[in-house]
Amino acid sequence: MGLIDEDRSLVATPVEVLRTRLAATRRRLGARMDGVRRPSVGLALGSGAARGLAHIGVLEALFRSRIPVDVIVGCSMGAVIGGCYAAGMDASELLEIGMSIDRREVFRHIDLIVPNRGGLMSGSRIEALLEELTKGKTFEQLRLPFACTAADINTGEEVVIEDGAVYEGIRASSSIPGVLQPMMHGGRALVDGGILNPIPANYLAALGVDVSIAVDVMPVLKPSPEQLGKAPSIVSTLINSFDIMGRLVAAPVACMATVVIRPQVGEVFGAEFWRAPELITEGFRAAEAAIPAIREALDQSKT
Repeated sequence: MGLIDEDRSLVATPVEVLRTRLAATRRRLGARMDGVRRPSVGLALGSGAARGLAHIGVLEALFRSRIPVDVIVGCSMGAVIGGCYAAGMDASELLEIGMSIDRREVFRHIDLIVPNRGGLMSGSRIEALLEELTKGKTFEQLRLPFACTAADINTGEEVVIEDGAVYEGIRASSSIPGVLQPMMHGGRALVDGGILNPIPANYLAALGVDVSIAVDVMPVLKPSPEQLGKAPSIVSTLINSFDIMGRLVAAPVACMATVVIRPQVGEVFGAEFWRAPELITEGFRAAEAAIPAIREALDQSKT
């Protein structure tokens, strides 16, 4: 694990700092591109809880359009999808799993505890699922370079995870504060990286990829008429607070990407994983619409 020690403020870590902290991922990317005569392509998959299932549709659209992906950086649900893909799951496999999610499947992975350890859920069931989906692989064993971002809840530091067990990194990156217990790793209490950097396009800039694609699934909060005037549940309060903050800090980083894909999923609540079919479909549609811009960027990079 590489740690960002220089920047303790609640903003995305500067590219210059990240460049020195992504040494392992840079090495892996260099090895992957050795002898390859085309521009390198990086994908930054952002946070958004259930809305991050749209990333599956994005990957499927890129695959069908034969757009290569050479490195993935992810945050929160973007780390989940990106890490599983890097571990060997094809877009079609992710699509099959995503389409099978229903309310029963979601509730099966909820393990409520007495909230005295930093979260309403222990996260052990989710962690076991992530280990299964990534086949227990380490970052070094992945088929393409991958890194994810988390935050140290005690210090406010952004933490780059690029070594060790992939499922542990993903678990840390997707631990929504107050909902999931922080992931204790390397003497740090790690939570969802989205509180600092919801769309980690600056990672791709630090890696020096030729064409960077960022996927923004941050929400637009529009409560239903039934919700107006009512006190939200504790989970809704936590997730909505997280989303409001994320939207504010995401925009400056997302604009660092060559192409930004924005699926129309902003009105989906972050806990509605059972809406996977429509989320994946919107991700596919948004990525398809962005293919011409991606091809143009690839052509320009060749000159």
